[in-house]
Amino acid sequence: MASYYDLSYGFDEDCFHPFGFPFFRNVQHFASHGCRHAFATFSLHTATHIDAPWHMVRDGRRLDQVPLQELIGRAVALDLSEHYGPETPPSRGISAEHLQARLEKNNLSLEAGDALIVYTGRAPLFLSDPSRYYEEYCTLDEGASQWAADRGVRLIGIDAPDIDLRTEYTEQPFRAGNHRFLLGRGIYIIENVGGEIARVLDKSFELIPAPLKVQGEFASGAPVRLIGRL
Repeated sequence: MASYYDLSYGFDEDCFHPFGFPFFRNVQHFASHGCRHAFATFSLHTATHIDAPWHMVRDGRRLDQVPLQELIGRAVALDLSEHYGPETPPSRGISAEHLQARLEKNNLSLEAGDALIVYTGRAPLFLSDPSRYYEEYCTLDEGASQWAADRGVRLIGIDAPDIDLRTEYTEQPFRAGNHRFLLGRGIYIIENVGGEIARVLDKSFELIPAPLKVQGEFASGAPVRLIGRL
C-alpha cells in the first residue's frame, strides 16, 4: 500500500513573509452564526508555493493555464544537507557536481519529465528561525540550473524561500537569473518545500502538487499542497 507524505507548510497569521504576515479576519462566528468563516489577505507566494512562468516571463503562462498533468509525476529528492545545511556557510550556490554525486551515490536516475527536489537541510529554520531562513539560504547556481534543464526536468522544488539568491534582487528590474532561465523553459518552481520532506530524501516517488487555482493576471503563483506518494 502506498504511503503519502505532506511536503508543504501550513500557514497562519504567524507565517513570516518579507511582504508581511498573512492577515485573517473572522466574519462569521459559531456562537452567533452557527458556522465559521474568515477573510484572508496574504502574498500568493507565502509558505510552500508554486511559481508559474507568468511570475518572471513577460509572455509566460499563467497558473490557470498550466495543466495538472504537467505538474504530477515522478520525482527525485536529493539530500545535500552535508554541503549546504545550517552549519555550513550561508548564501551560496548549489553546484551541479554535488547534485550529480548525490544521484550516483544513491543509484538514482533523473529522467526527462521528472521533478527534482533539492533538500539543503535548512527547512527546519522555516518555523524555528524564519529570519535566518529567509536571509541565509542556499540555492542553485547557474550551472546547476543548466544541469537540471539539460536533463529535461519538468519542475524543481527546494527547501529555500527563493530559487535565486538575495543578490539577484538588489536592483530593479530584478535579474532573478534562475527564475527567468527555468520558467522561460517551462520548468516550474516550488519554493519552501518542507513538511515531511525527510521521509522521501534520496528516493524516487510520485510528486502531486495541488496549487490553489488562481486565475487571470494575478496568477503568477499560489500556495500549493505538495504531496509525495511513495
